[in-house]
Amino acid sequence: MRWLPESLVRGDGSVRRDWASYAFALLLLDGVAAAAALAVTYGLRPAGLSPGGYLVAAVTLVACWLAMLAGWGLYGRTRLLSGTDEYARVVQAAVVFSVSLVVADLLLGTHMMPRAWLISFLPALTAFSGVQRMAARRVVYAARLRGAFRPRAVIVGVDERSLLLARHLSDSGFDLVGFLDDFRSVGSRIGSGEWPVLGAAYELDRAGPLGVDEVFVNPLATPWESRRAILGGHASWRFEVRVLAGRDESLTGHINVVSRAGVPLYAMHEVRITGLEAAIKRTFDVAAASALLLILGPLALARAANRCMSRRPVFDRHTLLDVRDRPFSVYTLAGTGPRAVSKLPAAVAVLRGQMSIVGPAPIGTGASGVLPELRMMKPGLTSAVWADARQFDEASMVAVQLEYVRNYSVWRDIQILWHRLLAFRRSRVDEVNTAAFWQFRPYAATAVEQES
Repeated sequence: MRWLPESLVRGDGSVRRDWASYAFALLLLDGVAAAAALAVTYGLRPAGLSPGGYLVAAVTLVACWLAMLAGWGLYGRTRLLSGTDEYARVVQAAVVFSVSLVVADLLLGTHMMPRAWLISFLPALTAFSGVQRMAARRVVYAARLRGAFRPRAVIVGVDERSLLLARHLSDSGFDLVGFLDDFRSVGSRIGSGEWPVLGAAYELDRAGPLGVDEVFVNPLATPWESRRAILGGHASWRFEVRVLAGRDESLTGHINVVSRAGVPLYAMHEVRITGLEAAIKRTFDVAAASALLLILGPLALARAANRCMSRRPVFDRHTLLDVRDRPFSVYTLAGTGPRAVSKLPAAVAVLRGQMSIVGPAPIGTGASGVLPELRMMKPGLTSAVWADARQFDEASMVAVQLEYVRNYSVWRDIQILWHRLLAFRRSRVDEVNTAAFWQFRPYAATAVEQES
């Protein structure tokens, strides 16, 4: 790779192993801190609880405490060494942990939580955990002087803001390799000659040999085409992409705000719905689709039989794209009729996992220039746009769907369906030509017009 200086190429020089070791050590230290808090409060243990019983309870509580810390993200690299946020989260986790103990004691009716023990345990747990994490930070800071725990970074886009960020990152323990920029020649130097230009912004996917851990994108210094390439390709990269916070970027994208070296940044994610949340949404989709088929199935069959007897087409076929850009077919009942009944055959696509009951507007095979953020979730039979009786302009339709993707919850789906029902009752209009359910209609992000 001629565009990369040999001195910058490294196979395994990232800090991932350093951070994995640190997270494991932190896990052990947190366990020791919790055990120390339990030891200090041993004399206030519940009356009648033997030393052996207290030991069993202590082991259980330590395991639960470590799980609580993990749930609060206190072993993730972006949460560590990031100002006071780490300590604040330790305090929050300790408070929630103590409240959970009280609630569990009340629900189980064990009455094994003396007030004196609980009042002493909470501050002891917070103090020991905070002190050991502070000590761990000192060790990491000392190790940075020897080259460890120094994330390797690249900045995309060059302007005054990028230069200030570069100096701040360098002073904060980052190993800044250089810049990617579309307007400067490869090999030119930035600043006072400290950092080279390694290539163009759209060549970011070739940066693997650099061992880069994080990439910082300055959207104001990066052309729109390069930003789109970065947004569309980050899912396959081993490094993490951060976008400098700006007013425009806060309205688009699939992001969380994180702090790195004291600088507010946006962390991009390939998909928001994972784990338990994805399982809940899938359960909701299957239950809702099954209920629709059961309740409206007889009406749909009667309508299909009527069209068969009159020798007219029964279904309209629509070709859409799933979340992985693969085409699939969706069918609706042909002709005019109640929307819910006409769309009922499409509920089969929900059961197959190709669509959701609620999601972004479906995208057809002929669409182009679609915002990547709208491809992060399965398309929906209905969406936040069409759950409202108002007419949206093109920009508003995109904004509403982006907001749905970023702030999804199952309660959001229920809210959308409720508003869809209210809109239907207000309009009193229930007849629609089903051929227009998924018509191609370009708007801002060239998605498919959807009615429901």
